[in-house]
Amino acid sequence: MNDNNKSEPATKADLKELAQTTKTDLEKLAQTTKTDLKELEQKLNGKIDSVEQRLEKVYLSQVQADSRLEQKMDTMMGKMDKIYSNVMSACEKTLFKGEKYDQKALTHGGMLSDHTAKLSEHENRITLLETGK
Repeated sequence: MNDNNKSEPATKADLKELAQTTKTDLEKLAQTTKTDLKELEQKLNGKIDSVEQRLEKVYLSQVQADSRLEQKMDTMMGKMDKIYSNVMSACEKTLFKGEKYDQKALTHGGMLSDHTAKLSEHENRITLLETGK
């Protein structure tokens, strides 16, 4: 088949040449495609590795932050327990003092009654002694 004359039918040699050219072109295209795919795979693997490294850094940062937060919470709970203990101790001391004052009030009431009776008797005795003179 002559490029100048398109009206002639293609010969077996023309078809064989066309088939060989097509085969060669397809092999070149396949090789180029394989090369392009390998390059793309390498680029993607590099990006995936980069993302994995960043993700690992973020994860480690989160773990460290959680650890610090847990330590602070433990410290705060210890302080709150100490404050609670101090408040409860102060309440117990106050209640104990109140009970002591109640007991003393009862005892003092009885003592005052006894002293009032003695004081009345002293007045009577003093009056008798003065009149006896």
